[in-house]
Amino acid sequence: MNSLTLCRKLAFGLFVWGLCSVATRPVFAGECELKDAASLESCKDKGVKALGPRVEMTDVPEYFMMADPSFSGGEELQDYMKVGDVKVILHTKDEVDCPEKIEAIGTLKQIELEGNKAWVITVTGFKCKK
Repeated sequence: MNSLTLCRKLAFGLFVWGLCSVATRPVFAGECELKDAASLESCKDKGVKALGPRVEMTDVPEYFMMADPSFSGGEELQDYMKVGDVKVILHTKDEVDCPEKIEAIGTLKQIELEGNKAWVITVTGFKCKK
């Protein structure tokens, strides 16, 4: 096989790989907006953008503490917000110092904690809102 044929095959393989990468790209924030409890279910396992009030640790169910990444040796932090009337766990790399509302961007998952289902956003970015 000559080098020109090999180069063409390599270029074609990279082209096909590039197409597959685009077709299976992750969902980016803004493509699924969390507004209420119903939107949580439809946005499960997708990239999300959520806006809601911050919730203090004293106002969440005790079982939420079981999701804290630091308990399993992780380095992320845990905070909380409300989407509609549902309390959501936030896993972040940075401390959330938002006194009122949070706009969180990340990936939404649902996990089971002590027999209860809980929503978790793995945050890639957030902003404080008024």
